[in-house]
Amino acid sequence: MSGNEEGGPLIVRGAQASGAGFAVRLGARLLFLFVAGRLFGAAAFGAYALALATIELAVGVGSLGTKKTLFQLLDRHGEERGRPLAHILLDAALLVMLASLLLSAAIAAAALALPTALLAPATASALLLLAPMVAGQALLDLFLAATRWTRAIRFEVVARSVIEPWGLLAGCVGAWLLGWRAEGLAIGYGCGTLAALAYAAAGARRRLGGFRLTRYRPDRVHLALVARGSAANTATDFLNALYNRVDLLIVGILLGEAAAGVYGMARQLVAPLRQIRQSLDGLLIPLVARSLSTRGAGGTGEALASATRLVLVLQLPLLLTLYAAGEPLLGWIGPGFAAAYWATVALAAAETIQAALSIGDLVFVYLRPRVGLWLTLGSIAAGVVAALLLIPPLGITGAALSVLIAYGLRAVGRSWLLRAQFGFGVPRAHHAGPIVAASLAAAAAMAAGAAAPWPLALLASLVTYAAGILLWLKAAGQRLSLSGFAPRAAQPAESGP
Repeated sequence: MSGNEEGGPLIVRGAQASGAGFAVRLGARLLFLFVAGRLFGAAAFGAYALALATIELAVGVGSLGTKKTLFQLLDRHGEERGRPLAHILLDAALLVMLASLLLSAAIAAAALALPTALLAPATASALLLLAPMVAGQALLDLFLAATRWTRAIRFEVVARSVIEPWGLLAGCVGAWLLGWRAEGLAIGYGCGTLAALAYAAAGARRRLGGFRLTRYRPDRVHLALVARGSAANTATDFLNALYNRVDLLIVGILLGEAAAGVYGMARQLVAPLRQIRQSLDGLLIPLVARSLSTRGAGGTGEALASATRLVLVLQLPLLLTLYAAGEPLLGWIGPGFAAAYWATVALAAAETIQAALSIGDLVFVYLRPRVGLWLTLGSIAAGVVAALLLIPPLGITGAALSVLIAYGLRAVGRSWLLRAQFGFGVPRAHHAGPIVAASLAAAAAMAAGAAAPWPLALLASLVTYAAGILLWLKAAGQRLSLSGFAPRAAQPAESGP
């Protein structure tokens, strides 16, 4: 039986669940942006966004890369005699907890010690409230990785798409109603994180047959193995987190909290483009890990290419929506945010490039983590240089253009390295259909927008795109399904609580 035959039903079910979860999460995000913009304003949102960017950088370190490497740890060591699978997870959780708490303490100390000339009071307060969530988010990633390893996608979907975003929204509204106007966004983030963490931990316990805490003893050998294997991937995760947020931090430093709030809103508006990819990671990460383990790099190229094409086709309608309707949408969120329109368009293009083409980074994670590390470091350097050159004359639009430049250079470097190091070669025509269809759709939106209201321009754009994709698929004889992945061995059956 082929990998496609054995994995087909799982991929279809997982894709359906991920799609439904994405729709629910998108609704929560739009409501959150309205609440943040209308109730809290640009300055408060800017302080929250800057603090959150710092916390997410720390999560990249505190997770120790285990949200990806856990799959290999369970695959390789899951059959150890006399040691339950859950204890492999608890070893990793122990290390993640210790690393995250140290980082939380360092962030809190910095927020208390830095003078107001270096750290604005509103940002410092948000940092103090958010600091404990380094551990919360790192453990959430880890427990959800454990449920994905058992091929249970629903825990990821419910935690990330229902509990976390709607908990964030409810927490923000509740805090505002109780009078916590400055702290409300941070309080909401804590509510969403803790609720999702409790659900994910319960899911991991259920799928792995119970944690058996009374029998658990940390395994020093295994702890050392996890720690040694985490160095390169932890550095890569941190640099990836920095790579995705350095522009916002530079805007905050150069232009202040209010500008960071407007720019941060643009970043939030384009985040669904990245979340399309993230909603599929619950499928892609374990499947790629298994394919690389069983087939090697040479046998995984088809799988990566099909996943890249699918993500790209799903992302482009959102990019076109932001191009055709981004300005009125920003105006609806709150006063002053419409100034971020061109920054939003540039960021949307950058996120499309990064999210679709970065699937190849998984090859570096599992086979050559140091290569991925250097690629990320070079991209960050290019982005910082571009930001410092473009932000002073162009403001937040210059920051967005610096991201587009950095992501574009990284895509070129990634493609070259995959060809040179692993022999991956995806023909240029492989992605030509979606790109040509999106270009025609953008032209249709521009032509319609010159003579008609934006809803008609948006409709013309999406209809043109859909027609272009259908014609391309028919002419090329291609399909959008995921293919080329290796089959996975049977995993533990679900047990009771």
